[in-house]
Amino acid sequence: MPHVTRTVATLAAPALLGASAFADFTGIDLREDKGAIPPAHLAAIDPMGLGVRIINFYATFDGAGSWTEDLPRSPNAVLNVGGDAFLDQSWRIDKRDGQNADAGFYQDPNGGNFAPTTALIGLFPTLEWDTYVGFGTKVFDAPGMDITGAAALFEFIDQDMDGRGDGITSGWFVSNPTVEQSVATFNSDSGEFEVFLAQLTIVGLDAGARLGQLRSGLNSEGRLEWESDIFTGEYSVFTQRPTGGAIRWDIDFVEIPAPGTLALLAPAGVVALRRRRSV
Repeated sequence: MPHVTRTVATLAAPALLGASAFADFTGIDLREDKGAIPPAHLAAIDPMGLGVRIINFYATFDGAGSWTEDLPRSPNAVLNVGGDAFLDQSWRIDKRDGQNADAGFYQDPNGGNFAPTTALIGLFPTLEWDTYVGFGTKVFDAPGMDITGAAALFEFIDQDMDGRGDGITSGWFVSNPTVEQSVATFNSDSGEFEVFLAQLTIVGLDAGARLGQLRSGLNSEGRLEWESDIFTGEYSVFTQRPTGGAIRWDIDFVEIPAPGTLALLAPAGVVALRRRRSV
């Protein structure tokens, strides 16, 4: 089992969720839970020795999910990630004020936007460490197809024009929910019911940059907040609505506050996780 660097994975304690029928989504998690890169691969991924961190992105739930054509449907599933109707939201490596100036995604020359197959990894081993988005699986051998589709505006963006991707804009969606790759399953390593959404392999982050954690509850605008030295921007996760359609959960990636400001933030953390906009 790989070493797991964990952060706070729960948005709100179940007791705070109230009686909402839509309270099965518990938040997001960002984890460094992948094993070490073999030295032979590391030389190709990080030839200048800037350092590599692999961060996996998950949606977390309070139980396992499933798919059915009939209503009600399980709320423990993700339908798409990105903006409302795939608007031009972006989620980026934080390079404000000169921090993480050398950082960028590793994007394998033989890879694409989505997870590779085992056969391709066999031919091009560094693909295992590529940056990509998806649903539920880090390879798509079974059931023989990937169910991830990308919105028309989706891309890995290059915000400082240095030739390396360092952000994601627009979003990706489930093209075939019957395959059940996007429903929550139990991960025995993390102890969470979750859906894998992306692998972000970042080269050149500042030493000591903190991945951070999810703040408890919602902020005063009804949005989740993930505090971090690594990311900035905004994104959304759309979970399956039992009566049809989707529920949108907005996420702001914010700076980690200075120690003296933590007490001032406490009131924002007591807002219970509640149902967001239905679409």
